[in-house]
Amino acid sequence: MHILASYLAALVFGLVSLSMPALAQDAESKLKSEMAKDKTGTNPINFTHDLRLYNEYQFLNVAGDGFNNVTTLEYRHPLADGKWQVRGRIRGVKIEADTNNDGIDNLDSSGLGDIDFRVLTVPYLDMPNKFAIATGLEFFLPSASNDALGTEAFSLGPQVFGVFFTPFGIPGTLIAPAYQHKFSVAEESGAKNEHQGLFDLFILWTSKDKQTWALINPQMILDYRQDKQFGFVDAEVGRMIGGGHSAYIRPSVSIGHDRPTDASIEVGYKIVW
Repeated sequence: MHILASYLAALVFGLVSLSMPALAQDAESKLKSEMAKDKTGTNPINFTHDLRLYNEYQFLNVAGDGFNNVTTLEYRHPLADGKWQVRGRIRGVKIEADTNNDGIDNLDSSGLGDIDFRVLTVPYLDMPNKFAIATGLEFFLPSASNDALGTEAFSLGPQVFGVFFTPFGIPGTLIAPAYQHKFSVAEESGAKNEHQGLFDLFILWTSKDKQTWALINPQMILDYRQDKQFGFVDAEVGRMIGGGHSAYIRPSVSIGHDRPTDASIEVGYKIVW
């Protein structure tokens, strides 16, 4: 399993060695100009400074009632003249659940959740053809203050995604299909290893004045270790509220018998500069 995971990681990061094609000067200048105006924080290859605070309330798929509330603080920072980006996320988690439907919450815990951080770059950019490839590596740390609040595993998540700008000739849109392979390299005592494939399709529309956006984001998770499959469909609408400040709301529904949640609702605030 780890041999396969390591091979996939090497394959993904092999894309970094691709050389950047020569761009037409006008296309490159236009891209930089458009990105400089965009403070929505929605373009996945627009490497800006930004700080985000968001809260997601999840309705758990358990025998009785249950919820999981996750508050996340996220920071993104560009490096090497914008050629790379690092992202870090820290979470506070509160979970309550009646897993056996006896009217009593036999799962009740709160505290620090797992921390993760990611490095991302764009090794291939072809603006004349409105296409880019990005690759990254995410690190998941077993930092949760309670076993119920995290995975208890140190995991890696190499990822690759493409970005198609103005697909079908529709202004202000992009489509970004992605795949991430997540696998644990070390587990805490008694914890089981992780091995997942995460498929993601990001479909975005942004208004001409870069003040409003809407997106839909279907995701599919294949849990290779537990032989489970489930998915989510997120929708988001957001609005700039002055300068680089914006707010959004993001409801989600879950799909599949193995789903851990039935639905969720997220609200967030961003500062982009």
